[in-house]
Formats: sequence, C-alpha cells, structure tokens
Amino acid sequence: MNKKILIAVLCIGLGAVIYFLSSRPTKPAIPAKLNIPTTSLEESICERVTAQFGDCQKILLFDAHSNLVFAENSSGISPVLTNKEFTKFKQFIFPMMDFQEFKEEKVERGPIDWRAKNHIQKDLSVIYGFAEDEAKTIVINSEGNIQPNRFLVRDHLWVWYAVFQKDKVTLPVKVTVYNSEGQIIFGGNGKKE
Repeated sequence: MNKKILIAVLCIGLGAVIYFLSSRPTKPAIPAKLNIPTTSLEESICERVTAQFGDCQKILLFDAHSNLVFAENSSGISPVLTNKEFTKFKQFIFPMMDFQEFKEEKVERGPIDWRAKNHIQKDLSVIYGFAEDEAKTIVINSEGNIQPNRFLVRDHLWVWYAVFQKDKVTLPVKVTVYNSEGQIIFGGNGKKE
C-alpha cells in the first residue's frame, strides 16, 4: 500500500510540473528589441530647444490630442511636434512666438497675434499665437468660427492654438476677439484685422 501511495504522489507531482511548464508563456513579456529611451521626452525636447535657440527654460504644455509640445526659452515659445506615442521629437514648428516682437507690435496688431503653419505633415496644419489677458474669447472666423485652445504663460500673457486635420488653413487668418463683457475688441464688424 505504501508503494501505491508513493507512486500516486509522484504521478500527481509529475502532472503538476508538466501543467505549470506548459501553461508558462513561451515569449518574454517585454520584447527583446524594445528601445527604452535614456532621457525623458521633456529632457530630449529641452536639449533640442537649447541647441536651436540657446536655452530652454521649461516645457509649458503637452497636448496629447495633437501631439504638440510648447517649450519656453528666453526669447519666446516654440511649438514642437512629437510622434503619437510622445516618445520622439519630430520637428519644430516655425516661426517661434517671440516675446519682444509681441511687445513691440502691440499698437499695430491689437491684443493678439498669430502665425499659421500649413502642411506640417500630411493633413496637419496649425494656427497659433500670443494673446493678452484682455482677450477672453478668440474665434477663428476664417476656419468656421473655431475657438482655439489656450493656456497661461505668465502675467497677462496667453498662448492660443488650433490644430487642423488638413494640409492648408485659409489665409489670411481672420479672427474676432471678445473681452470679458462679450464685447468685440478686435476683428469682426470691420475693425482692424
């Protein structure tokens, strides 16, 4: 009887070992050729901004919907396009938004300025610029009355931008700017554009 119990235990043990070996995954969980970056995307972008413009103060915004990153240096703000996974720098979007130029041209341009960049890549264009604090609502009339995204950079200075899934935006860019009371302060109704 002892011999039969010993053989039964050995058979059960051998069956358990075979079961665990066969149910174990045959491929490693992490692919062997996975390229893990040694620096973060933020560090990588700042290195590129420093090489291009002399310095990088900080990354202001990562926009996951449009794969845009906005990096600040001492001269202004540079939009940067990344890949969809936010792992690689693809290109700078020129022209950069220049702080000094924005201050100097206030009388001529009003409370906002903009740049349009067509065909950044296939089916991707963008309109972007600075806005002063008095510009509470911006409507891009030349693109079907779209309201752009915006974020605060510092006291009374905002960045606004809109991304379009097409090769070209309508030029010239026509906008209407409203203040906090909903009154038009720029564009629209024949005002200076």
